Amino acid sequence: DSLALRLMAANPSRNKLIAFGLSIATASVGGAILIIIQPVEPSIGRDYIGRVFAICVLGGLGSITGTLAAAMTLGVAENLTATFYGPSWSPAVAFGVLLLTLAVRPSGLLGRG
Repeated sequence: DSLALRLMAANPSRNKLIAFGLSIATASVGGAILIIIQPVEPSIGRDYIGRVFAICVLGGLGSITGTLAAAMTLGVAENLTATFYGPSWSPAVAFGVLLLTLAVRPSGLLGRG
C-alpha cells in the first residue's frame, strides 16, 4: 500500500525498484543454474510450466510458505512415484495432487479464504 509506505516515511518507488531488482537477480541465478543442466532452446519452459503452475496453485496464491510447502510435497511425491512406478508416471503426480487438493481445499494449502 503506497499510502501506508508514505505515512511511514518510506519511498514507494524505491521499494518497487528494489523488489524488481531482486526478482531480476533471482531469475538470473535460476537461469545460470539451469544452463548447466540443459541447453537453451525455445521450448525449454514447456518441461517446467505445468509443475510450476501446480505448485503455485497448490500452495495457495499469494502464500510464499504455502508455495514452498507445495514444492517440497510435489518433489517428494514425484520422486517416490518415479522410484516405485517409473519416471513416465512422475508428471501425472503433480496434476493428480493438484486436483485432489483443489477438490478438498480450493484456496490451496495455505491460501486465504
